[in-house]
Amino acid sequence: MSLTTAQILDLAPDASSRKAGQDQAKPQKWAGLGRAGTVIWGEIKGSGASPYRTVADLAGPSSKCTCPSRKFPCKHGLGLMLVDASAPIAEGEPPDWAAAWMKGRESRAAAAETRAKEPAKPVDERAQAKRRQAREDRVAAALDELDLWLRDLMRRGLAAARGEPYAFWDRMAGRLVDGQAPGLARRVRALPGLIAAAPQAGAPRPEAALGLGLGRLALLLRAARRLDALSPEQAAGVRAALGYPVTAEEMVARPDQADTWAVLAHAVEEEDRLTARSVWLVGRASGALAQVIDYGTAGAPLPPAPAAGQDFSGALAFQPGDPPLRAVFREGQAGPAAEAALPGAGSVAVARDAFADALSRAPWLERWPVRLAGVRLGRLAAGSAAAFAAGDETGSLALRAEPRLPSLLAVAAGRPVDLFGLYDGYGLSPLALIAEGRLYAMPAQDSQPVLLQVA
Repeated sequence: MSLTTAQILDLAPDASSRKAGQDQAKPQKWAGLGRAGTVIWGEIKGSGASPYRTVADLAGPSSKCTCPSRKFPCKHGLGLMLVDASAPIAEGEPPDWAAAWMKGRESRAAAAETRAKEPAKPVDERAQAKRRQAREDRVAAALDELDLWLRDLMRRGLAAARGEPYAFWDRMAGRLVDGQAPGLARRVRALPGLIAAAPQAGAPRPEAALGLGLGRLALLLRAARRLDALSPEQAAGVRAALGYPVTAEEMVARPDQADTWAVLAHAVEEEDRLTARSVWLVGRASGALAQVIDYGTAGAPLPPAPAAGQDFSGALAFQPGDPPLRAVFREGQAGPAAEAALPGAGSVAVARDAFADALSRAPWLERWPVRLAGVRLGRLAAGSAAAFAAGDETGSLALRAEPRLPSLLAVAAGRPVDLFGLYDGYGLSPLALIAEGRLYAMPAQDSQPVLLQVA
């Protein structure tokens, strides 16, 4: 097997590693290249007297290198995999050092399989219930403290809140983390950024953004105190927003939804020390939208995922929540896309209704994916707060100002296009565009102001 260039670059721990890995992806820099099944190896000259020995298993993916880098995978591991992605490396007899690494992986895999077959230890249900109740108590205390903090904040007014230093917000977020409500903590930490943001097209004014952020917090807080009055799916969505994880046991019980899933785009965000990657998909038959999120760190890179422009033929399992969106991959395989299409796309009015419906079910939502069919991109009337919009005969949605907007307008060239993006009630952040039967996606990690034709 071979990974695509996009899948390999997604494994990089940071932007500098991606660039350095691409610099190493030149076959002439490598010696002794070879492969055995999914394992590839090679040697490359480094700063030391001896060349670095690099080996990678594309099925993992996993890699090892003799260089002193503490990043995983290092630039040499990325470069070796990128060499294979551009032209598959020929089969050969592995050298001793590569064979030893392969044997070690086989031994560890066999040991893991043996452990998996061992009978599971009995669950101490009493201790488990005690731990669950302890967390519920901590979250309840955190909700009480947040409620008091919000009431005090609103008594003093938004003007006073805008003058608070970052430490004011960070202290409250820290208390929420201690209270095991990380979802609430993330929202609180985002509030000073809303205040400091400069006015931009397709975005609310800073004071409006702050009021909206506080209002969402208050709505989520109220919902969290009324879980018993909600449906199971609604309650699960609230708990997910608070930061409760979905357990493996819960996901095993979730039904599979089989389809041919068109991969529309990837989006990567840095969250503290984590790299969060969202893969956006839509079912070609069902029209269902799905977001698969994976997290990576310097020591645990992002797992491979279908690239934008591919089709994933198989099943997804949606996490509990209302409306459903978060999902995980089940069994299936990625391959070339059947066609560049955006199933379920409709007019601007339909997209607004979809956003309103999502808000009615989870009013603390910050963004929601929308699909537009046959819209034109252009400048709004003079004096408008937003410079550009996507519109049709039913209305228009302002486009968020961002570096790739000129490329988006150039590809559309005034023609009707299909557009996929995230809408927050003020502006649309485009992620993918279909023009004349071709799919263009926003690069997930490349900072260049260009679009990528992916299908």
